[in-house]
Amino acid sequence: MDTGRHRLSLLSCAVAAFMILGGRPMAGEELKSPRFESSVQPLLRQKCFACHDARAKQAGLSMETRDDLLKGGKSGAVVIPGKANDSLLLTLVTSGKMPMGGQKLADSEIETIRKWIEGGALRDAEDSAAATTSMAKMVTEREVHGILSAKCWVCHGRTEQKAGLDLRTRAAMLKGGKSGPAVAPGKPAESLLLKRVAAQEMPPPKLQEQYSVRGLTDSELAKVTQWIAAGAPADDERPLEFTAATDPLVKDKDRAFWAFSAPQRPAVPEVQAKTRVRNPIDAFVLQKLEAKGASLAGETDRRTLMRRAYLDLIGLPPTPEEAHAYLADSDPKAYEHLIDKLLASPRYGERWARFWLDAVGYSDSEGGSSADEPRPHAWRFRDFVIRSLNENKPFDRFLTEQLAGDELFDYKAVKEYTPEQVDLLAATGFWRTAPDSTYSTEQNFIPERMDVIAGQVEILGSAVMGLSVGCARCHDHKYDPIPQRDYYRLTAVLTPAYDPFTWRAPSLNCGGVGAHCDDNNTRYLPLLVPAERDRVQSHNAPIKAKIADLNRQLELKAEPLKQKMEAERLLTVPAEIREDVRKAWQTPKGERTEVQKFLLQKYEDALTIKLTDIAKADEGFRKEKDDVDKQIAEQKELLLPDPKIRALFDLGPDPPPQRILMRGDPTTPGGLVAPGALSVLSAKIAPYAVPQLPYESKTSGRRLALARWLVEPNHPLTARVMVNRMWQHHFGTGLVSTPGNFGKMGAAPANQAVLDWLATEFVRQGWDIKAMHRLIMTSAVYRQSSQSDAAAQEKDPDGTLLSRYPLRRLDSDAIRDSILKVAGRLDLTPFGPPDATKQMPDGEVVGTGRKNAGQRRSIFMAGRRTSAITLLDTFDTPFMNPNCVRRAQSTVSSQALELMNSDLVRQASRYMAGRVIDAAPDNARAQLERMYWLGLARAPSSEELGAAESALPAIEREWVKQLQVENPEEPVQARAHWLAVATLCHTLLNSAEFLYVD
Repeated sequence: MDTGRHRLSLLSCAVAAFMILGGRPMAGEELKSPRFESSVQPLLRQKCFACHDARAKQAGLSMETRDDLLKGGKSGAVVIPGKANDSLLLTLVTSGKMPMGGQKLADSEIETIRKWIEGGALRDAEDSAAATTSMAKMVTEREVHGILSAKCWVCHGRTEQKAGLDLRTRAAMLKGGKSGPAVAPGKPAESLLLKRVAAQEMPPPKLQEQYSVRGLTDSELAKVTQWIAAGAPADDERPLEFTAATDPLVKDKDRAFWAFSAPQRPAVPEVQAKTRVRNPIDAFVLQKLEAKGASLAGETDRRTLMRRAYLDLIGLPPTPEEAHAYLADSDPKAYEHLIDKLLASPRYGERWARFWLDAVGYSDSEGGSSADEPRPHAWRFRDFVIRSLNENKPFDRFLTEQLAGDELFDYKAVKEYTPEQVDLLAATGFWRTAPDSTYSTEQNFIPERMDVIAGQVEILGSAVMGLSVGCARCHDHKYDPIPQRDYYRLTAVLTPAYDPFTWRAPSLNCGGVGAHCDDNNTRYLPLLVPAERDRVQSHNAPIKAKIADLNRQLELKAEPLKQKMEAERLLTVPAEIREDVRKAWQTPKGERTEVQKFLLQKYEDALTIKLTDIAKADEGFRKEKDDVDKQIAEQKELLLPDPKIRALFDLGPDPPPQRILMRGDPTTPGGLVAPGALSVLSAKIAPYAVPQLPYESKTSGRRLALARWLVEPNHPLTARVMVNRMWQHHFGTGLVSTPGNFGKMGAAPANQAVLDWLATEFVRQGWDIKAMHRLIMTSAVYRQSSQSDAAAQEKDPDGTLLSRYPLRRLDSDAIRDSILKVAGRLDLTPFGPPDATKQMPDGEVVGTGRKNAGQRRSIFMAGRRTSAITLLDTFDTPFMNPNCVRRAQSTVSSQALELMNSDLVRQASRYMAGRVIDAAPDNARAQLERMYWLGLARAPSSEELGAAESALPAIEREWVKQLQVENPEEPVQARAHWLAVATLCHTLLNSAEFLYVD
């Protein structure tokens, strides 16, 4: 007898019996359990058919037949035979959630349903054997694919087909590989696939940890067995095809909502206060104000407007020299010229890139787990954003490059990248910003992979479309007309690159049991720029040589101890074979005979002496090893990583089919969907259409199609969402105050006419971002004072109508950067890898920086999810999970304490004082005036100057007392004066005027 076949047959029968009979009454008891037609169907007809007969079929669920219940609806099967507690039907009726709005089931009726499920969910005149046959026929090819995709496709799928075997389709299984067909329809005992699984040869146990897969469970094996036993029936299934106009799940009334219709350019209204109208923005805002009997506040003074513009556009205050030059400029267009100057500054891109990076969830670490693995190459995306904004790249091109930069040229055919091509590939880092823990084999299973994809879809929805698309992952969106199917159509756009069954780790520093990461299985592209590669190699070569030399020295010191330990361990080998084992051990591996290999199977591990073993046994060597290890670690810190591009790119042809996942669960696949966009937005714009790209890279073109759909000139949301974000950062709150949700549960626009006019103007001006800045910042609305009278406060209490400029606090980046700027400690070195951070003894996290150059702007500091710079964290820097479309603005005591006690702020105050004293060495009054110009871009009032002049000597005297105790090397009086001025500088850096935009 073929023992393997016999064993498989027994296993198949046992598993099938477990699936059908597990938890059920047996034999005579089975006859006593309720049956569907006689006991359960009447209850359901009375209480549930109004919503769940074959016609209504709400949530895709019919309850008319037993098989309908087993098939289930959009949430999957609602009845699991033999497992009442796991059956969704029983859960819903027991909790009272069903029937919705109808008469609840009585306890006795619920008990009937429970007993029916526990008894096997049988039909009238049906026994377990008949149920086995019936239910076996219900297992579909779709379900089998759902099982094999998670367990087997990594070795027998898209990118690898070991032993020539492809398990992705029924036809491929019937064809088989080098060992013959994998499936014999109707003959499970003869099917090679089942034999390998039953023998626990597939998936190979040694590879399960490395590939983050598990063997088939009993229930999964039973399903595959039943499918083969039923003849391995093929699914005749195609993705549902429809146009936006004929989509049955989205109605015309759904599209009538303001955000789902293309913006129509409104006529500029006539207003009473014509003299206040500088551009159409003012007319729209005044129209709303005048309807309330209000108007704009008066125009603010030149100095306030200047400081406002500096902080808005470059996130840094003006220098005293810049302030004096502007205030002395009598040109009527001086302010407009200032705007142009700031927009042309390289600091502009650094400031406004921060807002985009927030929106798309940029971080310099992976997140997803406490390890929070660094992302050493993510900075290229950050630099792409900064350069694009400084170049004033049109927003439609800017967005297209991020979604599909790799599909804009045939990158695999290029031997050496130009800087522009590097940027195109780095731009796709947009798709690599969500938390991603899959660098660890323990957190790299299908659900974690799906979470990464879900995070990217959520970022796309909130940052680009202003919609909570992620809410449709598990079910149709409860508020917006976004069917679950549309969510998975968007996901299908990504599956050629984010293939959950052929996954690539996000980091070369992958970890976990069996982890193995290299250039072939991670999401990096080599940087084909010889000059940069050569620079890194020449930098690393001497460091690597030093590390190799240190290791060599350690090995030499260990050799005599190693030989001694080997000799001692050889004594544990039986005397009769000891000499043979010794010779085998000393023979090089490649030269060992089969007999020697056999001998060493038992003793090789024992004879292998590691340096850690020697260190445990010898205290002297341990100390030497610790010292060398420390030196090696220090050298490794100096190494530059091999230059790579952190990108998203298609993995080749034949992406996996995308199915709706019931309840978002990858183990319950639903119907097939094709890649596409949201139907509710697509009715009156060019349809999502995938281009054919004849590239060597075999890219699918799906992401390029999405980008083109999003930047259609009359797209309902893309332009609106971007101009709303710009308005938000200029005024503190967007015209839509929920920038990530323009849907029905989001806030209505405070002034839709302004929003739609700006959106259409944005497109008319060629998606010119800087033109929008000029338009907003030269309006009378922007130039007004933040002060208002009681009447205005009454008619516009919360400032929604913009009857005054909204006073607002600087965000965390601008606070830190401004402190460093006025201290003369801001290192303006742009681009490249981020500077590291460190934790001080008191727990404060600060940037490292270069000693003489200071610290770089916050955007160039390493922004890890789990350890932000303390000053930034205290002032509401966001935690990217997955992104932030609007930063919080809290006012808490810890902020004042941080400014008062932070080493960074205290040190900055002293550097600032040094600058003040150097500007006027022998004139205390001039020093105090310089302090105000440096920190607040204005002269002190007479009262402020008088108070400072009175306080300065008293503070000096206190410092003299302190220094006499410390006995410093420097002259006490000079040092006391410097520290006294630093105390006043510290006070100014803590002031509301420094921290707020007026």
